[in-house]
Amino acid sequence: MSQRKLSLLMIVCSLIGGAIGFVVGEVILSQLSAELPPWLLMGLYFGQFALFVGLMCLVAEMISPRLNGHGWKQRYVGASWKMLVPSTLIMVGVAAMLLQLLYGFSYQRSSSTDNIVMLLDTSDSMKQTDPNNQLFQAAADVVGKMDSDMQVGVITFNSRAEVLQPLVQLKDQSIKDTVIAKLQNYPGPSGGTQIDEALQAALDQLQSAGQLNPNSTVVLMSDGYSNVDLQKVMEPYKQAGMHIHTVGMSQVDADGTYLLKRISEETGGTYFNVDHAEELTGIFGQIYDMSRQDRNLVSERTGATADSTFFAIIRVIGMLIIGGLLGLALGLIFDNRHLAKSFAIGGVVAGILAGLLLESTLTSTQWLDTTVRMLACALLAVVMTLFTAFIPASASGGQTSFKSRIGQGKRSSARLLESGNRTSKRFDL
Repeated sequence: MSQRKLSLLMIVCSLIGGAIGFVVGEVILSQLSAELPPWLLMGLYFGQFALFVGLMCLVAEMISPRLNGHGWKQRYVGASWKMLVPSTLIMVGVAAMLLQLLYGFSYQRSSSTDNIVMLLDTSDSMKQTDPNNQLFQAAADVVGKMDSDMQVGVITFNSRAEVLQPLVQLKDQSIKDTVIAKLQNYPGPSGGTQIDEALQAALDQLQSAGQLNPNSTVVLMSDGYSNVDLQKVMEPYKQAGMHIHTVGMSQVDADGTYLLKRISEETGGTYFNVDHAEELTGIFGQIYDMSRQDRNLVSERTGATADSTFFAIIRVIGMLIIGGLLGLALGLIFDNRHLAKSFAIGGVVAGILAGLLLESTLTSTQWLDTTVRMLACALLAVVMTLFTAFIPASASGGQTSFKSRIGQGKRSSARLLESGNRTSKRFDL
């Protein structure tokens, strides 16, 4: 007989599994986002999340089989362990990969070339911050990996700003080699820090090239502070919808850190703190990947598609499907079609809520985005387990079991075959 049940233990354990999956997912995002393609990154993120949620729900039901009954624990728990990885890590992970490919696909090619202007601090303090001149080597490494449709400009600044490389398209290898050589052969640092002049020089470069638009990105790296009229300097960038990403070395004082964070936050960019100069190559590479408008399901959408209703709908639908599959995975683990229905419906609702939360709340502020993802993971883990209180289900191992239904089909086929054999024998006689 089907009944509405609620397992508080499963709700708690599912939340614990979701918390573990969230932490592992954040490690994956921070450590592998610059190395893995977005589709594989999202497959790992949601696959392992589903695995930990499914594992903890299975543990909860083994401790107290309130939803499936003791018959399931006695006869089917071994099969449930066998279904754990295929139905969570593999099924949900593969689905997340496909959904990310759909979400990240560029359906319409931008008419403008992507542009990056790098503003590199060459003040005297950089002798201590970056004694081996790794800043310019990191910039050269990033230029080396840029696509041929990119335009890049390089501006150095200390007591004044100088254009080391005017905005140029990297349409062939010889141009790219020329830019790299300029960066690698730049002399040592000297002088003060004039960030406002650097930002104005970048603005002049983009305006003269007709590229002051959302497809352009400015990267500002500094280890110092200078007086900047933010309202005056930032207004043209904000009107153009451009992002300015800032990089601060560990030696930046409180005022310098505040300035760099304000510049990035006011333009929708990201602030990066670098403890060691050796990290600059990875940071610059990450910023370059961001500038190429690579979208993933759990991060802010930037660039020309930032306000796209089309991609907003795709994200929410993607989370809906992931939530539904997560619920279906639990039904497969417990071999219970009624529980599968309950969990899947709950997962769909959880996916919609998580998708709307991600779409409406994500920003370029790291701590806030981490909090938003944590809440989205909590919704996915908890909401689906609540739906057993609304949709009736009976214990596994009876007629509600996937396996029992398959077994019934086999027995019916066997009876039909046996009946046919008896009829055949009568005719043979």
